Amino acid sequence: MSLFRSLRDRLSDESLRVAILIGLATVPITVVDSWESVTGEASALGGTVSGSALLLAGVVVGYYYHGRETSARRAGIWTGLAGSLATIIIFGANSATTIAGTSWPWIVVTLVGSLVTLAIGVGLAVFITALVAIGTDWVLTRLEREHRVVDPESGATAERGEGALGWWLSIVGYAILAPITFGSLLWFEPASDGAALVALLLLFPTVLLSVAAVIGLFVGVTAPRDARTEWFPRVWLYVGGPIGVGVLVYLFAAARGWGYPPGYAQYAFLAALWVAIVVYLVNKRRYQSNGFQRTTASS
Repeated sequence: MSLFRSLRDRLSDESLRVAILIGLATVPITVVDSWESVTGEASALGGTVSGSALLLAGVVVGYYYHGRETSARRAGIWTGLAGSLATIIIFGANSATTIAGTSWPWIVVTLVGSLVTLAIGVGLAVFITALVAIGTDWVLTRLEREHRVVDPESGATAERGEGALGWWLSIVGYAILAPITFGSLLWFEPASDGAALVALLLLFPTVLLSVAAVIGLFVGVTAPRDARTEWFPRVWLYVGGPIGVGVLVYLFAAARGWGYPPGYAQYAFLAALWVAIVVYLVNKRRYQSNGFQRTTASS
């Protein structure tokens, strides 16, 4: 009952009230989305809990607490704690169903397993919600003009953070690996088991690397630049473009009734991301070699 008491006490704290209320609002949604794991024939210890509501709550909390005195991290933790009440309900109902059909010697084992599973589930709910809130706050911070534009008279350094080695390796690595993967999928003989294996082995790291490449591209595009520079990459074009292409292809494939729309969307996103990265690298190279970073003549 300490969780309920903590939530009740924190509701009187105005700095966390909105975060807790948002978390509580996700509870009925999560319970409804996850209740099939309780009533279904294949119910198991703990059950399956839908996390879509908490993911959305993390985004909302990160947006709401951006720039406020209360950090998005702290708010996200309390949103996750409030939203984890749904985890307790689903896990409790599922464990009760499991125990009802269990003989006495295994009841204690089931109870212990339920408590361990519940603790892990609550911890994951809090961690994921806080991580999404922190990520949303970080994205909004990098999109602010105060971050992207550096006044040279202030003594601040432009281009800081854009040259982080890890991000650049992900961008360049994806630019090299993606066309190799696409080539293996398009030109290798589909009937060949060896070719299919090579294509799958290339596709898996390409998908993983694409996640890091998107983040790296976002870091590069939103890196602070001198206020007098002539090149400001557009976030909506370089980062939003590939995501938008994936969404549009998914909607088109679903409307046409194609076999597996997420698969078409994934390939479209990977291809569009490669194009965006190549265009960004070319423009950045041209920007540097042609001296675009020089200040205007009026300086």
